[in-house]
Amino acid sequence: MVKSKSKHNKKLEQIDSLVSLLKQNSVIGLVNLSGISSKALQGIRSSMRVGEVEATLKVAKNTIKTLALEKANEKSITKLIPHINGSCALIFTDTNPFKLQKFLNQNQVPAPAKTGQISPIDVFIPEGVTNLDPGPIISELGSIGLQTRIEKGKIRVTKTAKVLSIGDTVSEAHAAVLARLGIQPFKVGLKLGTILEKGELVDGSILDVDESKILADLQQAYLNALSLAINPKVSYYSDVATPILLQTAISQAMALSLESNIVTDKTIDLFIVKTSKQAELLKEKVLSEHPEIEF
Repeated sequence: MVKSKSKHNKKLEQIDSLVSLLKQNSVIGLVNLSGISSKALQGIRSSMRVGEVEATLKVAKNTIKTLALEKANEKSITKLIPHINGSCALIFTDTNPFKLQKFLNQNQVPAPAKTGQISPIDVFIPEGVTNLDPGPIISELGSIGLQTRIEKGKIRVTKTAKVLSIGDTVSEAHAAVLARLGIQPFKVGLKLGTILEKGELVDGSILDVDESKILADLQQAYLNALSLAINPKVSYYSDVATPILLQTAISQAMALSLESNIVTDKTIDLFIVKTSKQAELLKEKVLSEHPEIEF
């Protein structure tokens, strides 16, 4: 009876702790924990404690999370309840969701290869002495394409080899060998699912953005807009386009003045240069026909 009461009190404490976090933070999210080991989760939590983004991750049973959301007694918060399913955790922060997801992407932790997993990267096993003793393992290493020899009582990989390519399925042999070698080739991190920001639900899938692509697209859009603005058929005057349009107009006016022999205080120097060049050309032509003439 005492044990049952203690367990009940522990649940109430969990619920109260979650309710407190629900009321203290403006951004509340659900993250999927599928495929993330407890060790990997611990590493991600550590990055939150020392990183530039402050966030709290809470793992609890779905019933506990649901009871906490109900107990918070706020209509907007209960919007999250239908989205609680499977293996998930609550994350609390006051940080912008886009910044939070970027932080989570940058703080992924190493993860082992698992049988049946699709490799997201090319995986290499480097040349060098391993910590493995000679034995049946040599044939396992050979089965995934590794060249080996015995060196001072240990197995040495004699040549760096690519054992998995992007899109390959991790076999049992790959997973076993990589684990024996202590290689964790992949990375795992948290992805925000449904987010509640200031009472509004946001689909976490929109938070994964390629900043470099967005910047490149903005730069290209800027150049396209500027090119259109300074097009002679458009001539749209703005803070950026006006100086270019004016410079174009000045250049066209100068060219017209030179072509029409209209001398102004702006074109006089150009006329002098033009006349000097014409005089030189005339001099060369005269000398070519009458070399006896002296200038």
